[in-house]
Amino acid sequence: MSSLGTVVRDPQANAFTGGLALLGRRTPLPIEITPNAEKRRDNQPDYRIFSGSSELGAAWTKVGRESGREYVSLRIFHPQIGNQAIYATLGKAAGQDDDDVFAIIPNEVP
Repeated sequence: MSSLGTVVRDPQANAFTGGLALLGRRTPLPIEITPNAEKRRDNQPDYRIFSGSSELGAAWTKVGRESGREYVSLRIFHPQIGNQAIYATLGKAAGQDDDDVFAIIPNEVP
């Protein structure tokens, strides 16, 4: 399973920091996934995704239908990244024993 990068969770802040690997970039694009302090309704995102001062997208906490476990679903979009949104989830990073390290795993397009 391929990943678009990795993030590390800060359990105290309930936030994630890491990098997003993009074609044409030698180093991953630094990203932060921070709680959405302005969330007022259920349909608003639980998190906002930033690279520096640029907002790249949003994320929602969801519950797996079969597993019943919570996971984070991402929607990443910025004109400099591409003309279509990237949909991904945070999942266990390969080769990691640390429960706070997550891979950004792109959702497969049917």
